[in-house]
Amino acid sequence: MAAPTLRVRFGFVPNVFTLDDAIRGTLSTSNVLGGSITLTDVTSFVQSVSINRGRSRDLNSFSSGSCVINLENSADGRFNPANASGPYFPGIEPLIEVVVDCLVAGESTYTNLFTGFVTDWLTQYPNKTTSKVQVSCSDAFVKLANIEVSSLSASSSPSGTMISSILSNAQVQFSGTSSIDTGISTMQSINKSGNVLALLQEIEKSENGAFFVGADGTLNFRDRHSSFATTSTVIFSDDGSNIPYLEVNQPVDDDLIFNVINLKRDGGSVQSAIDLASQSKYLKRVFERSNLLNSTDSDVLAAAEYLLAKYKDALPRFSSMVLNIDTLSAANQLSVLGLEMNDGIKIEITPPGEGSQIARESVVDGVSFAISPDDFVIRFNVSDAQNVAFFRLDSAVYGQLDDDRLSY
Repeated sequence: MAAPTLRVRFGFVPNVFTLDDAIRGTLSTSNVLGGSITLTDVTSFVQSVSINRGRSRDLNSFSSGSCVINLENSADGRFNPANASGPYFPGIEPLIEVVVDCLVAGESTYTNLFTGFVTDWLTQYPNKTTSKVQVSCSDAFVKLANIEVSSLSASSSPSGTMISSILSNAQVQFSGTSSIDTGISTMQSINKSGNVLALLQEIEKSENGAFFVGADGTLNFRDRHSSFATTSTVIFSDDGSNIPYLEVNQPVDDDLIFNVINLKRDGGSVQSAIDLASQSKYLKRVFERSNLLNSTDSDVLAAAEYLLAKYKDALPRFSSMVLNIDTLSAANQLSVLGLEMNDGIKIEITPPGEGSQIARESVVDGVSFAISPDDFVIRFNVSDAQNVAFFRLDSAVYGQLDDDRLSY
């Protein structure tokens, strides 16, 4: 099966009326108040695309998604921001919109891979006849990371409600698309100064939820009850029964062993959860969080007990999986490309020489793409779903009290 057809578009903005600007400072048919953003297709000049979104493990906050696009620029220098005769001048600037998507054969709707903003145009001249431009991009987190607030106030409310309040605050005024759960834990009233993204990620940690930017550019917050899928949406296997993959990694290490959990909220005392049996096996391993925004110590203690249940034991898990999408059918390509952060998947492998198949429910933590004319490779970072999920009634996977953690 052929790989999906890649498309790369930039939102060059050459027609926004700007006071005191020699080029944009006159009202005309080409310079208008408010301007407009028209995405321009530059796919024919693309040499390669790499995308990284998500986090390396589920204890971390989600990082800003990144995308690097390499463009051929030798013919007319059209992507050089200093080229005043270029077709996109003067629209080649930082923070213009970029959308990378692809079309699966037989489909009419493109699937988003990355939506964000350009942070850097790097024109390169490797020799006297060649010009290339490397475009670095970040998702909507880049805007939040560049906003500093002073004495931002929000009243006590559920975690997601507080996030929505912060995003709409006059000092922030986030204008992008968002999908925000209400939240389970109640946050205390705040009056904060500092970086907005850091503040929002403190709320994410206080909830034990998931705060990330989707492939379509939507800012998502999922509370801890909805951040883990109840079923696997896609199954990967090495025996031909489901979607095939190239590689899977299964570590059993001490990277995620913690048997002393110390959590502290603003204005509260340290809440600790300890497992002595784990300490006798793996030594004392401490995990700490402070500056949490929960409204009560009892909520923080429940969070500590939940984290202890997750991380006190060393359990086999799959950590990553690699696949080349051009080996898949169109239907399977759509299934794989449609996976988003915190989606549930199942990975099956039959280890050589061992006989029995190993199958593990997993949760998508991150995804990366390496795309060129010859390759369309995807790598998923995953966490073990049964180790991170809550107990659920009537679930064949998550309905076992001996294995699954009670919610709080």
